[in-house]
Amino acid sequence: MNEKNTKKKTGKQAGHSSRTVMWKKETRTLTWMSMPAIVWYLLFCYLPMFGIFFAFKEFKPVPGDSLLKNLFVNSPWAGLRNFSFLLRSSELPTIMFNTLFYNVIFLVLGIIIPVFLAIFLTELHSRFFSGCVQMVMILPYFLSWVVVGYCLYGFLATDEGQLNHLLGLFGAAPVQWYQSPQYWRVILILTELWKSTGYSMVIYLCAITSIDRTLYEGAILDGASFFQRVRYVTLPLLRPTIATIFILRTGSILASDFGLFYQVPLDSNSLQPVTQTLDVYVYKALMNQANFSYSAAASFLQNAVGCVLLLIANAVIRKLDADSALA
Repeated sequence: MNEKNTKKKTGKQAGHSSRTVMWKKETRTLTWMSMPAIVWYLLFCYLPMFGIFFAFKEFKPVPGDSLLKNLFVNSPWAGLRNFSFLLRSSELPTIMFNTLFYNVIFLVLGIIIPVFLAIFLTELHSRFFSGCVQMVMILPYFLSWVVVGYCLYGFLATDEGQLNHLLGLFGAAPVQWYQSPQYWRVILILTELWKSTGYSMVIYLCAITSIDRTLYEGAILDGASFFQRVRYVTLPLLRPTIATIFILRTGSILASDFGLFYQVPLDSNSLQPVTQTLDVYVYKALMNQANFSYSAAASFLQNAVGCVLLLIANAVIRKLDADSALA
């Protein structure tokens, strides 16, 4: 009996050791392949996290000293005083309204429009035409906001803008677009959707192409129309992808695209009531006052609120559909 037990234990140990060696061999290559991404995250995501101390310090740099010495030795602790920088601003209601208004619009339209574009694009039978449409729609995503801003200026310039020339053909007076804030909410929303919709559409398009084709064939045999196939097959199977995008975007609802709200309006003072978001306000305050602690406190507050909202959104999704939640 002892010999049998010994043989069984020896066999189990040998099997375990062989699986361990195999596991190491299989993961060694994957580990080396993932090293560039790991190094990138360590350098650009985790290493700069020590900057959170700026939010709780009264940063007073001394010329000639290193950054770490200026931050941890020369700068006294400020507690929560830096966070009152935002609360003391008389422009806080306008800033928060603009930030939340645009982000809610981008969140809703940034899901609905790409989803339906991806659905209709899958119905194109010509692969060449479908590829051309995808290329044309995703191209704006790779343009910088500086380029987009000056291209838009070519259309909206008061004297030489193409749009004012078009209005003149119909006998209308030219519009001073960069001094007319009433138009810019629509302009900014359309510009953001034009730039980001193509990239978002590709994500949903990949999710749709992974759906089993036999489900659509069965629906067609049952007499389902196109819209019925979308309602009962495509959208239910897209629900996890939509939920993931919704949760991630909810976490950044207090953050705004700085290039969109600063570069596209060309920092026009007349447009501040509709373009002044939290990121733009913090940047201007930093440039005017050169106070790094204020900007760090505002960034920390954005991320803290975003983390809480992300957890809340994930909990709500888990209640509605546990399979679509992140965790």
